[in-house]
Amino acid sequence: MREDFDPSYDDNNNQDRLVKLEDMFSDTAYYYFDVNEWEVIIDHYLNTLRLEKAVKALVFAQYQHPNSAELNLKKAEVFMEQNELDEALSVLKKLDEIYPFNPDIFIGIGDVYSRKMEHYSAIIHYKKALGLCEDGKEDIYIQLAAECQSLEKPAQSIYWLKVMMNEFPDSIEGLYEMAFCYEVNGNQKLGAEFFKSFLHTNPFNHHAWFNLGNLYTTLEKYEEALNAFDYSVISFEEFSSGWYNKGNILGRLGRYQEAIEAFERTLELEGPAAQTHFYIGDCFENLQKFGKAKIAYQKAIELDEDHLDAWIGAANCYLELGDGEEALNYCEKALKLNSDNSLVQYLYGDVCKSLGYFDAAKRAYDKVIELDHKNSEIYLDYSDLYFCNDEKYLAIEMLETGLAKFKNQPDLIYRIGTYHFLMGRKNNAFEFWTNATIIDDNLKQSIFEYCPQLMADIEIKDFFS
Repeated sequence: MREDFDPSYDDNNNQDRLVKLEDMFSDTAYYYFDVNEWEVIIDHYLNTLRLEKAVKALVFAQYQHPNSAELNLKKAEVFMEQNELDEALSVLKKLDEIYPFNPDIFIGIGDVYSRKMEHYSAIIHYKKALGLCEDGKEDIYIQLAAECQSLEKPAQSIYWLKVMMNEFPDSIEGLYEMAFCYEVNGNQKLGAEFFKSFLHTNPFNHHAWFNLGNLYTTLEKYEEALNAFDYSVISFEEFSSGWYNKGNILGRLGRYQEAIEAFERTLELEGPAAQTHFYIGDCFENLQKFGKAKIAYQKAIELDEDHLDAWIGAANCYLELGDGEEALNYCEKALKLNSDNSLVQYLYGDVCKSLGYFDAAKRAYDKVIELDHKNSEIYLDYSDLYFCNDEKYLAIEMLETGLAKFKNQPDLIYRIGTYHFLMGRKNNAFEFWTNATIIDDNLKQSIFEYCPQLMADIEIKDFFS
């Protein structure tokens, strides 16, 4: 082995340091690094999931610095990464005997107990560390909150997060942990009150506005959520997450053009993203701008060829634009991605029906019934397939099958009546329509949506007047 002591090592040249260490690993050179440099090296290997090299580096490090407390802490950390928790605890307890006032040792012990699922012991040692340290308290508060959450003590978890936010009001991580804690425990209303109070003294904190918006979203208070997301992007105009969530809320509120503008602003700030293009497509589709929707879906597919919803959306747009063959191509790709998706099968059935492939459409509709037991609408489309194929009695049987499963479903009853009327069986039609109006008079318009020419029939007009 060649001796090559290099005390003039440049801390900023991390790559050079790693090259030298590789020489040491291969027995072609020997270099001296100080404790801090070894810590950086070991951290690098741990952060890049190269545990074997972290172990090798630790061996060299402790050979050069056998009594270093910092390197013993790294040794415990390496043991933890190897899931050798008892060995890590043994190292840390020995250090505690020598350095009883080092907060990093108690943090390490707390981390071990946390991994061992011994949360009370973890809390005890995190508290000891909190009483000793001057820096790094923010991380300890978050760990304390996490341990309390693991013990299903949400009030205590919130307590530690509030203490932290009082001490570190600019903590971004603390705000998100606070929102998560309120949401996961079903206390969104209390969470919203906390963030509103916090914003009284921190009115330009865009992360606080953002988390308030998320809490309102889970409460389905969409107008309040929109207001919060608005303030998040007013506070910081380039806050892409705020624009993205604003777009989602505008979409839920049916304000699709404004939603598109918010998503486009997200793209300006973050660059292309499949999901964002998909949402733009969905908004255009809801505006019945199928050409623009198709383009947006295709952009999503270009970025993520496995984006199932984008394939479905594009297929539907082609169907609406009258290009059944291209719709079929997109459906077939979607089916390859997930043949057990009821939406894909439903659309595939619709496309096959539009192209006159009735047997394929029937198989697809059968699959929908198999996959989605709560879908009553499929019986309307399946029966229409039979009715349009001049299998009128089978159409009625299909609706009766649906009614046996979905008792008193008014849209099914209205449709049976419509079929009877179109078959010249007017008495049966009016009987079904009478029963349907008793259940839901507002759905009578579905008759004319299915068969617009019935609007001109005087008997029907008189019946529903």
